[in-house]
Amino acid sequence: MKPIPAEASGWQFNPEACPDQDFIEYLETSERPTPAVIFHMGPGMNHMVGRWAASQKNVYVRAISLSPAEVDAYIQLAIQNPILNTKYAVDFGDIHLLTTQLLPRIDYITLFHLGEVSSQLADPEYPGNSIADTIALLARRMAKNGQMLFCADSPAWKDIKGAVEVNMVYRYEYERSVFKSLIIYKKVRA
Repeated sequence: MKPIPAEASGWQFNPEACPDQDFIEYLETSERPTPAVIFHMGPGMNHMVGRWAASQKNVYVRAISLSPAEVDAYIQLAIQNPILNTKYAVDFGDIHLLTTQLLPRIDYITLFHLGEVSSQLADPEYPGNSIADTIALLARRMAKNGQMLFCADSPAWKDIKGAVEVNMVYRYEYERSVFKSLIIYKKVRA
């Protein structure tokens, strides 16, 4: 089995193409549950969503990153500002290897980068879930009225759109909406 490709330098902030900004604006302009629990894939070197959550009341973020540099950047932020740890945590790992037992009920799941770093799925010995199975696994952890969000500007969106539509619209009965670059699937059935 080939090793999982990790982005050694982490993903740098690009203000023209950052769905995190749209997500924060969406949260700030929408009614959200109290508390709001967010599972965030790919926090980037800027940790924008986590830092924003730390400044909010009753917003909590659990992030996952396949980049050691992003995890190291989080550790440095948490050392500089220990209160960050009370609202934001970043785990190193492959989203395709998650199990539901490790996840709480989640109000928002951001999968803006799903499929962008998934070449390990082509390895027949790889033990992880497919993109469709990863979506289904996470959908089972959604709270009532939970939302799963994707980015229309992602280079992988065209490749994963079919798996998203089958899982979210047909299998799990979610309503689809759009906010700027975000494609939002809101759970309509518990």
